[in-house]
Formats: sequence, C-alpha cells, structure tokens
Amino acid sequence: MHQLLTRLNTKKMCLIASLPENSYELAKIAWEAGVDAIKVHINVSLHRASQNHFGSLEENKAVFKSILADSPVPVGIVAGEQGFAAEAVVDEIVRMGFDFISLYGHHTPPTLVMRDDITNFLALNFSYSFEEMRIIANSFVADILELSIVAPENYGERLSARELAKYEFIAHLSNKPTVVPTQKLIYPSDVIALYKTGVKAVMVGAIAMGKNKESIKATLKAFRSEIDKL
Repeated sequence: MHQLLTRLNTKKMCLIASLPENSYELAKIAWEAGVDAIKVHINVSLHRASQNHFGSLEENKAVFKSILADSPVPVGIVAGEQGFAAEAVVDEIVRMGFDFISLYGHHTPPTLVMRDDITNFLALNFSYSFEEMRIIANSFVADILELSIVAPENYGERLSARELAKYEFIAHLSNKPTVVPTQKLIYPSDVIALYKTGVKAVMVGAIAMGKNKESIKATLKAFRSEIDKL
C-alpha cells in the first residue's frame, strides 16, 4: 500500500512506465528495465498518446491479476474518463492489490479522496488555471499530482523550456510529489532538466517510447540510466 508514494518521497527521482496496452509481456519488459512503477488503463475510449482503446476492468481482469501477482514494483491504474464509472470499480481495484488510482481531478469522486487504502494519483490538465493548481496542490484531495498540462493539439511536439518552467512553478508550489508524463517528446537526456524543475518522476508513455517491445525496452533502460546518474 502506498509504495509509489513512498518511493517518490524517498528517491531523488522515479521512473514510471505508462503501458500503451494492457499486456503482461510489456509490463515484464518495464519492470526488467528498472522502472519504479507501472500504470495500466481501463474505460478509455481513445487514449490520445497511445491511440488505443482500453476496455473495462472485467475485460482486463485476467491480465491484471497476472501482472499484479508477478510485478516486483507497484502497479497503478487509470480508472477511466468518468467519475461514476471509476467509483463503481474502486472497491474491486483495491481488492486486486493495485497501489494507486489515477484520474483527472474533475473525474475524481469524493469517495476516492477519502480512502486511505490506495494512493490517489490526481492529474491536472491544460484547462486548470495556475491558481486552481496551487489550491489542489496544497489540499487534502490528492496524494500525488500528475502534470498533464499540455493541450491535446500539442501532443508529440518536442519538450520546450516553456513546459520546463511550468513544471518548475507547479512543483515548487506543491506540497505533493509531482510527476511529468511524456505528453511531449521527452528524451532520456532531458532527465537532468526535469530533475532541476523539482518534479519527482517522469512517466514514460507511448509518445516517448513507442509501442513495440524493442523501443519500449530500449527507451526505459535509457531513462533508467540517466536517472541513476543523478
């Protein structure tokens, strides 16, 4: 319980793999590459970064059970795009042994906020003002903040100084650990710049690592190597 939160609070920087599909093989590649946590998905009609559809918890239960049984690192789950649908499966997600639930703040129900048996990994998106981010970052409503603040039309563009400054601003005003997902194209060589912003993890997904086994393995290993140099 709360394994990822503990790692974020005790390590210089963490590496999280956001899997482009719910696959045992890809999860195994990720943990063997040295990630600190793995994230899977359900109830997503079209994931913008991976361009994949993710079905229900029931449809994915068999592969999730296999991943959870064998993974040496904490596993979390994006519980969908609607608060009521996520709320309906939270109890089962906890029973299965997931370490964290990831939802956008506007999809996170109060019943998840008030639980202490799973970590609330709350995502901010491009529509949140900096004042709203500051309020959330210092509130009881989240345990970890995901800085998903890039507008959809800019996905896949090269990471710029503009984003680095925004990440730094949010990380410094937050009393929660902050995580940057690879909505923009982020290279392993960017780890040192991300570390200087104060964020506690980079979450590598399809835009940075692709969707085939070879590129996922090579990219995660390269990020691991750069983080270990810090």
